Order: sequence, then C-alpha cells, then structure tokens
Amino acid sequence: MKLFSPKKLLIIGVAIFAIGCSSSAATPSATPDMTDGVPVPSATAVVSRAPSGTNGGALTVVAAAQIPHRDVHQEVQETLTALGPGLAYSRLLRLRSGEGSNQPNLLLECDLCQSWELNEDLAYVFKLRPGIDWQNVAPVNGRALNTQDVVFSLDRLKTPGWPNAPLLSSIGEATAIDDLTLQVELALEDADALLALADGHVKIVAPEVVAMYGDLKDAPVVGTGPWVWQETGPGEGMEFTRNSNYFENNLPFLDQLDVTVMRSGPLGDSPGSVELDKVAAFRAGLVDVFSAGPGEWDMVRRGDTDFQSVVSRRSGAGVVLAMNSQMPNLKETAVRQAVFQAIDPWDYLDTVWSGQGFASVGIPVRESGWLLDRPEMRQNYFADPGKARQLLLDSGQRLPLDLEVTVRIERTGGENLALEERLIADLTAVGFNPELRRMNPVQFDDLVMGPAREFQLAVGAVPPTSTTNSYLFGLLHSKGQWNLSGHEDKQLDSMIEAQAAEFDDTARRDRLVEIQRRVLEQAYLFSPVTAASRWVFSSDLMGFEPNTALSEYNFWSRTWLDR
Repeated sequence: MKLFSPKKLLIIGVAIFAIGCSSSAATPSATPDMTDGVPVPSATAVVSRAPSGTNGGALTVVAAAQIPHRDVHQEVQETLTALGPGLAYSRLLRLRSGEGSNQPNLLLECDLCQSWELNEDLAYVFKLRPGIDWQNVAPVNGRALNTQDVVFSLDRLKTPGWPNAPLLSSIGEATAIDDLTLQVELALEDADALLALADGHVKIVAPEVVAMYGDLKDAPVVGTGPWVWQETGPGEGMEFTRNSNYFENNLPFLDQLDVTVMRSGPLGDSPGSVELDKVAAFRAGLVDVFSAGPGEWDMVRRGDTDFQSVVSRRSGAGVVLAMNSQMPNLKETAVRQAVFQAIDPWDYLDTVWSGQGFASVGIPVRESGWLLDRPEMRQNYFADPGKARQLLLDSGQRLPLDLEVTVRIERTGGENLALEERLIADLTAVGFNPELRRMNPVQFDDLVMGPAREFQLAVGAVPPTSTTNSYLFGLLHSKGQWNLSGHEDKQLDSMIEAQAAEFDDTARRDRLVEIQRRVLEQAYLFSPVTAASRWVFSSDLMGFEPNTALSEYNFWSRTWLDR
C-alpha cells in the first residue's frame, strides 16, 4: 500500500502552481472506504448524455492570437489549446457539459474513459471506452486507440523543462494493464490530482506522429476528438470539419468550425480598434461567436442586431486586490479590514464591469456552492464605510492614513480607469490618503510578485490558476511562491494543508468555506472581479453553454444551428 508523508503536501505549493496547474477529486460515494484512516472514495465516472440537436452548418468563431506552432504539449497558449489544433484531440477526462447555471465549476466526467475508481493503494484505475479510433489521417490511419497511447502522452507531457510538465506534478507512473485498462498512480496525496488529466493541455497524441516528425510543431494534426484539422495558409485562420467517426454518436452537430484571428496590437496602438472590428464583423454576419469585454458588450447592446449572450464564470483568474501585511501601516488587521469595508465590489461590478464577473476570494472550486455567498461576504466584510472609519479610529491611526495603491495597467477599455477612480474615492472617504502608482504588466509583476514585494496595496491580474490547491498553495500559503500578503499565518497554513488531502467532497467543501472566511477575516486579499467571459452569439445558435475552466473546449461539439 502506498502511504504519503504530510510533508509532501507542501511540495504541491511549488509544483502545482508553476503554470496554474490542474487537478480534482473524483465523485466519491456518500460513505467512502477507509484505508489506514485515509478515506478512499468509490468513484464512478459521469458521462453526460449527448444533447438533441440538428446536424449541419458552419460556425465562425473569433480567436485572439495566431498559434505559434501545432505542438499541443509544448505550449500553454489558449488559442492553440482550446480553439486551434487542440480541438482535434481528446483527454482521459473533461469538464461536465450542460452546467451553465452552476458556474464556476470543475465537475469531472469521462472523455476517453468510461469509468474510473480509486483503489486501496491510492492509484486511479481507468477503463477506456471501447471502439475509439484515431482520425483517418496518415500516419495513424484510423487505428484503434489503446492505453499505451495514453501512457506515451502522459510521459511525453512530463518532459523536463516543458511548460505543461508541472500540470502532472501530482501524477505518478501510468501503466497499461491491458488495451482498455490503465492505472495512474499518485505522486502526492492531492485531492485535486484528477483535474490534471482533464486539463485542456493534457491531450492524448499518437506516438506514430511523434516518431515520424520528431515533434508536433509542423506535423499532421491527428487526434480522436470531434474535429478534424484542415490545412490553411499563414494568416488565413483555421478550419475544422466534423469527425464522422467520432466516438460520441451524432456529435459534433456542426459540419464545420471556422476560427478567424482578430488580435490586439501592442501597447500604444489606438485603443478600441480591434473591439470595433469584432462588433462590426458580428453585425455584418461575418462572425457568429465572440467573447466580449465590457466595452464590446455595450456596443452590441446599443445596436439593432439580433443576438444571444451568456456569461461563463471561472475562478482562479481576474483582478485581485492584495495587501502586504509586512508593511508598517498594514500590519494591523483592523487597518486591512477597513480597506475591505470601504469598498463595495458588487457596485463596482454593476457600474464598471457591466455585471460581467463576480466577487470572491478567487479560489477555484468544484461547484459554485463551495463559494461564500454574496450576502455573507457583503454583510460581514465589505460595503460599510462607517465601520471602515471606526476600525481606523479604534486602531489608533492618525487620519488621513497614507496608503500607496499600485495598479497594473492593462490594454483594455475604460473599465480599469473607472475601477481606479472608484477605489481611490472610496478609500479617501473613510480616512485613507491613497497615492496611486500605475505600472505596466512587467513592472507590476516584478514589484508585486518578485522577491522584494515592495508594495502596500496592489490591484491587478495574477498568474491564472485552475485548481483549488494551485491557488491556495501559490497565493495564500505562507510558503507559497506568490504569498501576496506576506503573512505567516500558521492557522491558515494548517487549514490549507488539511483540505489538500481531503478526498471526501462534503468535508472538503466545509474546509474551503472556513478558509475563505479566514482569508476575509484577516483581510489578506480578495478578487473584486473574478473572471467571467461574456459570449455574444447569433440568435440561431442553440445549446451553447461554454465553460472555459481548465481550458475546456468540449462545448463546441454540443452546439448546433437552427437555420
């Protein structure tokens, strides 16, 4: 039997966070088995039922960048992974479809597998779906998928120095038991480990292609996914056709998926030009789907074009407000609490971000019900200027209290400037004397996330994280690589370590709720605008329920056109 030292939990903080890793627990039974005191959930995989829809038609989607090459294992770029060649590939697991009202979520289901279970040795045993064939493209030519392909792909992803290797830091040796049975050991006792295998970057690739071409950068794109890559010239966008031999019957519904690239220029270009182009292309019917920022959303709403929209919520990314508790004027918890009480993040969301996004501690969670709800957060920690001023007075501060506010400048619309103005005004109103310091992304990252950490209050984006443990160990554990608040809170450290190895979902949810309360009570950080993508799409597009967590892309195969 494999046993893990509790000390190994701290390794998660270094390894899992490296690129915003991936992992999560399987669906446990209500009464997990016990192995020497360690709960071993009996996990039965979920495979969501394919929706009913209409076959046919082509869809044109906007991507934000050109792909650098085609090797999905050697690049973290989202376009390559989730809207480029990556669409042709499958994974062992994926995020569950049809959960639009329950976001953010990291709910797992099978992709290539048909079931999984966690055995007494804390190893996962997967059964692959029978009858899965590779796309009929040379040099693979439609042969059957087997577990050796999965082992090859996981081993290749772990290549030292490759940008996606840290995703599998909790994953140990993978062994093909037979053609359809795979065992994957855990390298760490990590309740998030399964999400690594569902991450959009963890594609299963064909060994023959790598053997013939050396890598996948300029090789044929051959997967087992719903879309077949079509060769296009440089700068011509990307085209995919329906894989008629895809293993999920009747999917994808669309005959063709076209991706057109409309990328923003470098800092200094005239702002808003690409945004105007996107909206104009949508109104002209040249584009069917695009992800709209607040400015683009306002433009679309002011027009007379028929459209639909949906907001997809995702934790682990967005804007974070963090306070450096090592700075003299922020060592007092009451002063940090006063900052939180001075501001109303929900008002910011409504008036600055057009309702796009949500306020939270920022932790990626399995289901939306694992987050603290708005009433509790607002009543206990935010939106009370009178209480903010009283906290400052009771702590013996001389008012106004100087506070340096460092803001990361982003190349986006006016919402960032509006957020700065609101924040400065609200802090001033309760007795702070805020001094605004604006920095470009490189300067901000060096100052806020570098070793010096010479800031007081910082507002800006941080490296995105996709799992609970990557966020907690990276940003909130005192030993974390990006412990933004600089705290040495042993109680919080212990709470983070305990939840990391909690395989029972109910118990882990309760632990995470208490962690969120602890972080807000101590006023270390929170996310006033946790990431959300507002998708604008044509009125005849049906079944479109995007969930972009973990670079997910399965939802494209489940939408159809009513034309």
